[in-house]
Amino acid sequence: MGENKPDNAQKGQKELKHIDFSSPLAHLADVSKRLYTSCMNLIDVASTPQLNVAIISYYFKKPCLSGVGIHAQNLAKFLVKNNCKVHVFCSGEEDGIYKEDGIIVHTIGKILIPIADKYAQKRLEADIFESEVVKEVVRENAKQKFDIVHTHGGITKAAFILKKVYDTKWIHTFHAIEKLRVKEMSKVDKQFKDLITWVESTVNYCDGAIFVSKQLMKDAENVYRIKSKTVIPNGVDLSLFEVTPITKKNVLFIGRFSKEKGIDLIPEVILDVMTINDSSVTIVCPSKALQNDLVPIQTHLHNLEKQFPGRVKIIEQTQTQEELRELYKECQVYIQPSKYESFGLCIVEAMATSRPVVAFKVGGIPEVIGDAGIMVKTPKELITSVKELLKSREKCASLGKKAAERAKMFDWDVIAKKTIDYYKEVRK
Repeated sequence: MGENKPDNAQKGQKELKHIDFSSPLAHLADVSKRLYTSCMNLIDVASTPQLNVAIISYYFKKPCLSGVGIHAQNLAKFLVKNNCKVHVFCSGEEDGIYKEDGIIVHTIGKILIPIADKYAQKRLEADIFESEVVKEVVRENAKQKFDIVHTHGGITKAAFILKKVYDTKWIHTFHAIEKLRVKEMSKVDKQFKDLITWVESTVNYCDGAIFVSKQLMKDAENVYRIKSKTVIPNGVDLSLFEVTPITKKNVLFIGRFSKEKGIDLIPEVILDVMTINDSSVTIVCPSKALQNDLVPIQTHLHNLEKQFPGRVKIIEQTQTQEELRELYKECQVYIQPSKYESFGLCIVEAMATSRPVVAFKVGGIPEVIGDAGIMVKTPKELITSVKELLKSREKCASLGKKAAERAKMFDWDVIAKKTIDYYKEVRK
């Protein structure tokens, strides 16, 4: 698709170069005609999409807490901004197609099965979703062939089939290595280890792989045999997350209600922060049908919220990006106690808002924070660092300034262009 664009552009520019604008009036009509032709060629180039891209991600619809979903939202938005035609295939409440910000969104309705094991239900829904996506993508591909099918997370079946049947170029973005991440999951999650890793193994057949951090690509070296691969980090929308002054002595955490994200450490953090005058803690941790080993943690958090009214706030509803932006503005320190983290989207969003971050030194976090935050190895170090920052707004402001400057490295305008360049490289 769009293979004639360079020729059209060169033709239009050539026409303009050879027009003699000083020619006699008798030749004015010819000059006008040639000028019109050259301009139309250039307009045609500008209006022709660079690429026709299919993005497949189970999570996409707003609001979305999933880092993969937010990544897919921003990728689609900035691909369109860079003159790509984008179809997104995602999960929704019902089947449908709609257009938003130039993105054509195809939703696959959920099929809820009343079974006791909610995680098993989630895995089954994902499998049904992929089967439906195959049909939807094939229909659209028949209308206009996709230049690239780009998958995210463990949703790879549709792209695998399209590649085998239609020879469509397939790129997969690794947001985690499931074989490694599963080690930090709950007992219920670990029961699906074989299924998770089997599904993910299909990516060995992709034409290209994107890893969101150098560490993640290194972790994958002994797990996958992928020919073409590159590192393109996650991005942040700098038009949304802006530098703002600190006004409240608040500690913020955003993440899934999961031990992998360090939710089991939050009660201890809260108790220590409460020893500092005028301090508060805000926890954004959407939770639905929690597994048994997480219920006591949730109960403990609710009790702490009652014990410290007005100072501890637990938000269990998924927040929009705009709502999260306001929460970043209201904090003085952002914490990320994840035990496994391939990148850390919330980290870079907090940094863009000029907030100091305290996080465990794991996965891709060092590549994100650099020297613009504090990385720790133990829960004790985490708590000590948080308390020290809460006692010094000046230190927070200084570290926050460095964080905001570093966040510019992850501007989505830059990330989208790198992604498009890789699309074109894979298509050759």
